[in-house]
Amino acid sequence: MRQRSEAVAARVRPQARAAGHELFKAAVRTGAALPMTTPMAVALAGAQALMQERRGAHSPPTRSRKPPIPMKRASPQPKPAKATVTGQPAQPLVASLAAGARGASDAFTFGLGDHLGAGLSAAGGMIQGRDFVSGYEEGMASAQAQDAEDWRLHPYARATGGVAGTGASLLVASPLALGRVAAGGVRMAALADVPRLKAAAGLVGREVAGLTGLGAVNGAVGQVVMDHALGRGSSASDTAGAALGGAVGTLGLLASRRPQASAALGGATTSMTQDLLGGRPVSVDEALQSAGLSGATSGLVAPLVSTRVNRLRPSEKGKLGERLSEGRSHLRGDAPREGAKPRVPVGGGKVAIPDHQTQSGRYVEAKFGPSARLSDNQTKAFSLDPDGFRLDHFLPQDVGAATAAIASNLAMTASRPRAKTDGSSPQNRQNRSRGR
Repeated sequence: MRQRSEAVAARVRPQARAAGHELFKAAVRTGAALPMTTPMAVALAGAQALMQERRGAHSPPTRSRKPPIPMKRASPQPKPAKATVTGQPAQPLVASLAAGARGASDAFTFGLGDHLGAGLSAAGGMIQGRDFVSGYEEGMASAQAQDAEDWRLHPYARATGGVAGTGASLLVASPLALGRVAAGGVRMAALADVPRLKAAAGLVGREVAGLTGLGAVNGAVGQVVMDHALGRGSSASDTAGAALGGAVGTLGLLASRRPQASAALGGATTSMTQDLLGGRPVSVDEALQSAGLSGATSGLVAPLVSTRVNRLRPSEKGKLGERLSEGRSHLRGDAPREGAKPRVPVGGGKVAIPDHQTQSGRYVEAKFGPSARLSDNQTKAFSLDPDGFRLDHFLPQDVGAATAAIASNLAMTASRPRAKTDGSSPQNRQNRSRGR
C-alpha cells in the first residue's frame, strides 16, 4: 500500500510526466515496444522510473493489470475449439479498419490530423492543470508511435486508407473552388469547355522542353525559398527531388491539361525522390499526403485564378496575351524583333497589324480569352501566307494552371514536416528499427 500510494502521488508531478516522455521518445527511437499508449500511461511509467532511481536500482519490467496484446494472441484457448474461433476474428478486422481510417484521416488532412488530435488532448489536460506544451508533445509522440505500429502490423490497410483519403481531398477541393466561382457569376465548367481557335499553333518539342525546365526550376526554387523562410537548410537531395517533381508535374499538365491531377503526381514524385536521394526508406504515407496537398491546392487555386483573369477588361486581356506570346517566341528560340508592330498589306489598301514579328521574319498574332476572334484583315493575311503567320490563343485556365503549379509546390514544401529532411518520420524510424 505504501508503494502504491507513492506511485499515485508521483505520477501527477511534472517530473514524472517529463521522465515518462523521455522514456517514450527513447522507445520510439530504438523501436522498443512499451505499453504507453495514453498520456496517463506515459506519466505512470515516468513515476515508476523515478521511484526506482530513488532506490538506486534498475527499473524492473513494468507490470500491468492487463497483459500485452502479443500475450493474448499467443496464449492458446482451451476446449472447445470453436470457442477460440468465434471470439478472435473480429479483432484483426477491427484493427485493420482502424489503421485504414487513421491513414485516410492523415492523408485527407495532409498530415495535420495528428497535430490536431495532440492539440485537443493537450487543451483538455489544461483543464486539469497540466502543461499544454508537454501534453502536446506526449500526444504527438503517441500518435507517431501509433502510425509506426499501423505500418508494421497493417501496411495494406494503412496504404489503402491513405489512397482513399488522398482521393477524397482531391474531390473536395474542386467543388469548394467551383462554389466560389459560381457565386461570382462565372461557371468554371463552362469556361473549361471553350475550345481554342482552330488556327492556333500547337506546342513544339522545344516549347515542351523549355516548359518542363521551368517546372523543374519552380520546384527547386520553391524548395529552397520555403526551407530558408522556415529556418531549415536545404539539402542537395531535397532540392533535386523537388526539381524532378516539378518537371514531372509540368509534363503531366502538358499531356492531360488537368492541373489537379498533375500537381498530385508532382507532389508524390517529389516526396519519393527526396527519400530515395536522401538515403531514406520511401514513405508511402508522406507521398500520399504530398499528393493530396498538392492536388487540393491546385484544385482550389486554378479555378479561382482562371475566373479572376477572365474578368479582366478586353484591353488588359490583349496586353496579357501579347506578353505570353512573346514568351512563347523566346521558348521556340525565335525572339521577337524590337520596334513598332509590323503592318502587312492584304490588298485593297487594307493592312493587318500582327502583335510582333520574330527574328526569322514570321508574323505572330496573340489572342486571349474564350471570346477572342480574328479580324477580317487578320483572317485574310493568314490565308494569303499561312506559313508566314503564327496564331497564339491563350485561355484563362492557362494562367490558372501555371499559378496553381507554383502555389501547390510552395504549399507542399511549407507543410512538409521537419522530419522529412532528417529521415525521422514514424515510418522511417520503424523501418530503421527493423534493420532496413
